[in-house]
Order: sequence, then structure tokens, then C-alpha cells
Amino acid sequence: MAGMCEGMAGMCEPIPPVFIAGKAPPAPCNRGLACQTAGLNKIGEISVLDRLLTTTKAALLINEAQIGICHPDHAMFKAMPLEAQKRGTMGNIAELDRAFRAAKLPVFHLPCVHRKDFADIKRNSLISAMSLKARGMSEGSPETAFMPGLEPEPEDHISTRSSGIFAFLGTDLDVRLRRLGVETIIATGVSTNLGIPGIAFTAVDMGYNVVIPEDCIAGSDPEVHRVIVEEQLRLVATITSKDEVLAALEKRHEAAAA
Repeated sequence: MAGMCEGMAGMCEPIPPVFIAGKAPPAPCNRGLACQTAGLNKIGEISVLDRLLTTTKAALLINEAQIGICHPDHAMFKAMPLEAQKRGTMGNIAELDRAFRAAKLPVFHLPCVHRKDFADIKRNSLISAMSLKARGMSEGSPETAFMPGLEPEPEDHISTRSSGIFAFLGTDLDVRLRRLGVETIIATGVSTNLGIPGIAFTAVDMGYNVVIPEDCIAGSDPEVHRVIVEEQLRLVATITSKDEVLAALEKRHEAAAA
């Protein structure tokens, strides 16, 4: 495990392969998994991201990019859309959206749309109780519309969820991905608090590779976002950025043309 913190010089001491009797162990790293996983995103000289996007079929997933969830003026929870606005999350997703279409790779929109009578919501959690109280995101309501710049194109796929919290449960998402031969998903959208971890954990259990461009997701608070990304999502997904995904797509194009 020596060199585990390679590239993080000065942040913490490397962990020796064997603790020597009589010698005090190194001071514990206080940067959590961000430090402990440094250098683990490469196989030899090839990044995991490049390998996934050149050797497996990938799909872009855009979770709940809707007016009633992501627009600061219309969302039930105000903190998250304001944070997404500060981070430029929707604009970053839109860049990937266009790039995936240009690469002829599938784009999946994952909206939440409830029945008009809300019979599809069970009051078994705080968030479901709040949704019932708000009486929003129902069929035909303006808040279910997609955010400007992220409207589906004719070739895109839409997998709508009417109940529950996570995109894979109770929907046709898994079946449609498998029929297209997708092995790797690029998870974007909201929120870092619930929706994105739900997609990542479920997808990994189902056998998919998961990539999360960190600047294409948003949560309710910067520190909550950081902790979830560094201490949870990093364990199951390749954490990257919009620009790194775009670069990997370009390498994929070059490899296909060679």
C-alpha cells in the first residue's frame, strides 16, 4: 500500500507495506477517501475513465433535471437548485448531453412525474410526506417540464418514475439499458443527497460501471456534497469531471477512426 497517497504530497504520510515493531505508525490521514484512493483511478498508464469509454458502451443518465426540482423559483427544496445554479451544473450537463449525441451514444432522461391524484406516493418517509404536502410534480403540471437546454431530442430515451426515490426501481431503465448493450453509465443531475447515490449504488449492484462527473451533480450544501462524493460515491463510482469525460469521448472517437 506504499504510495497510496502518491500525488498528495504534504497532505499525509504514505502507509508503509509493513509496520515495523517498535516504530510508531504514521500519523493518520485526515483527508478521508480522497487521499486514500489517490492513484487508484489508473490501470498502468491508462485511466479507468478512458478504458470504460473506449472498451464499453456508455450511456448518459440525466436525473430529475426538471423545473420543479432544479429551478430556484419553482423547486420545493430551494437550497439544492441554488447550489446547482452556483456550480453551473445544468450547463455542464448540457455540454455532455450534446457530446454524447454527437458520439452516437444514448442519452437517458429520468424525470419524476406523479399521478394527478398522488396515489403513487406512499407516506413512508419524510421526503414522501413532504411531496404529498406540496402536491407538485404531477402529470401535466408545468413543474414536470425539463430544464431549458436539457429538453430531450427525438433520439433520446425517457424513463419516467412516478413513485419511490431511485431511478432504477419501478421503471424500465435497466431493461432499456441492457437492450442497448450499455455497460457503463455516466450519472448526472440531482441530487447528491439522494438521487445520485441511489443510481450509483443500484447500478453497481446490477453490474454496471458507474462514472460520476462531480461538476455535473449538485446537492443541498457544498460540504454535504463533498462528504458524500469523497466518502461514499468514490467507493462505487469513478469520480471525474465534465472536461475529463469530454476528453475521453474524443479519445474514443480517435480510436474508432484509427
